[in-house]
Amino acid sequence: MKDTATRIPLLAAVGQLQFEVVQYRLETEYNAESRLESTPWEAIRWLPPELKEDDVSSIQLPTGSRIAWDLNDQGVVLFPTDWTINYFTETNKGIRLSLLPHESETILNRR
Repeated sequence: MKDTATRIPLLAAVGQLQFEVVQYRLETEYNAESRLESTPWEAIRWLPPELKEDDVSSIQLPTGSRIAWDLNDQGVVLFPTDWTINYFTETNKGIRLSLLPHESETILNRR
């Protein structure tokens, strides 16, 4: 995430059971300790792929939202509510958010 001293990996899932399955498999198959920590974010949207880390300083984030980077270095915004997504789009008119990463949208559009 932006403005953090270390890179913190985040795992997103649709429901609590998916987190528990990942945790169980980490511990039983890989003998790796893990812990689940809740976050306040309920939604994620991808920023346009042309926006890079240096370009995001002018973005106006709603309270409780954060900017992070996925494995492909594409920016994502983590939102606590749907209302904050709407607020973001109103205050950042030139930025089009996506439900999926740019590469996924390209694959879906080819079908």
